[in-house]
Amino acid sequence: MSDHQGYAFPPAAGYGAYMVIRGIMSLFQEPKHTSQPPPPARARASIITPPPARPVVASPPMTRWTEDRELLAWRGWRLATLMSASGADDGPRLLSLSAPCIWNGPVVHAGIPRETVETPSGIYALKADVADRSQWETSEHCWVTGSIALSGCVVEHALGYRAERAVVRELRLSVGTHLAVRSLAQLKQLMGCLEDRYQVSVDVGAREREIADRLLMHGKKPQCAKLPFVWAKPPWRLI
Repeated sequence: MSDHQGYAFPPAAGYGAYMVIRGIMSLFQEPKHTSQPPPPARARASIITPPPARPVVASPPMTRWTEDRELLAWRGWRLATLMSASGADDGPRLLSLSAPCIWNGPVVHAGIPRETVETPSGIYALKADVADRSQWETSEHCWVTGSIALSGCVVEHALGYRAERAVVRELRLSVGTHLAVRSLAQLKQLMGCLEDRYQVSVDVGAREREIADRLLMHGKKPQCAKLPFVWAKPPWRLI
């Protein structure tokens, strides 16, 4: 029995009560902030913006034309007189507008067109219903227009095709020819030579003749005032 008045706690119970009271009192006390040194500054990494990824362009479809009907397309040409190795006049020939190719007859071969368009390949032609082809029909850089039938491997694009082979189906004289060939007798002779060479009928192109007449009447100076010459040697080649 204790000599002290009041409640007596065993040592373990007293310590437990002390810890409870201390915990309750700590709830009402402001937390003590301990000062800590700020974290070391991190070096800012340089922002490197990578170049935009090159979009993946799907290769156009390449198919072999197997329909019963012909695949007709539209195109334009330049025109020149082919000179032989001896310098003799070998008659007029159709020339590709943007490639050094001489169309030597009604059937032409250009090899199988590549799937990619980075390197030109195949015979180029526009779809027959392309609306903006009139810009070629009225340009002095275009001498002849017409239709061709494509065959072999054909690559289809939004506005036209690239084909392995083509056959000339019809021809029409354009503004470039009418600016350079003013004599009606020479024009008739030219048309006869083209018909013999390409085995098709040739339309004189009355509307294109009228356009050329108006251009000359208003002082137009043709870039080529007569039918030019071409030789079948590099960079030109017969197809």
